[in-house]
Amino acid sequence: MLEPIEKHSMEEARALLARGFPMRAPAFWASGLERLAAFHEAASLGPVGQIMRMKGEAVGVILTMRSRRDGQEGAASRSVVNLSSWYVDERFRLLAPRMLQQVLAEPVDTFTDLTPSPPVTDMIGRFGFERRFDGGAILALPMLALRMGPGHVAPVETASVDAGTGRMVEDHLGLGCLACALVEGDTARPVVFAAGRRKGLPAARLVYADDLASVRRNLGEIARFLLARGVICLEMPTNRSDVTPGTWFSGRSRPTFVRGLDATAAVDHAYSEFVFLRI
Repeated sequence: MLEPIEKHSMEEARALLARGFPMRAPAFWASGLERLAAFHEAASLGPVGQIMRMKGEAVGVILTMRSRRDGQEGAASRSVVNLSSWYVDERFRLLAPRMLQQVLAEPVDTFTDLTPSPPVTDMIGRFGFERRFDGGAILALPMLALRMGPGHVAPVETASVDAGTGRMVEDHLGLGCLACALVEGDTARPVVFAAGRRKGLPAARLVYADDLASVRRNLGEIARFLLARGVICLEMPTNRSDVTPGTWFSGRSRPTFVRGLDATAAVDHAYSEFVFLRI
């Protein structure tokens, strides 16, 4: 029933995604899949997703964005698959849970789903996923830029990180993301943002930070860093109870889920649709 998306079936995958998510232009899927496929091929990560067929007809698709996270201080590395852009033709919607069950049968340390649709949100808990964040907070950066915090922003190269985190930062810079080091005292932590647009305006989303409290304490510094690069609003994962003054919870942002070994970082949405699809 399921088969990997290969070069010969990439056009079928694009057509299914365009049909399932008509709010996105076909060019959006073409460019996003091209970035994802190029990264998977360069890193030998295997297929970018799965197609479901019924009697030879392609009727469903799901993207599986893969990465490996090196363990710190000798710990074993961790395989991560981020599920994204899941669509099943309405005629076969009852088979969607079976499709997901087959995808999850792969021996992977961590599965994430960062933008589930409302029906998937209602279902995904039955497959062992736990809610990580309720959604996202929107920050108007010009309003925050006057704030002062205990730390400061420095070039990301000054952050002291393990080899795996350093490679993740380099990968994301190569994929068009923004990154800096957030310095507090003697500690410099990398922070990574995916660049995109929100309602036509230049925006960014926080995709990696190992200390979310430090990010919140230094929003003024981060706002000035992003404004200098043409970004005027920031979305960052949060729970409703953690929304701070000067930010608001977005009803458009989807909750995020994780199954298996959770990330050691507070926010780890690296190698996801926020990066490859730039949503």
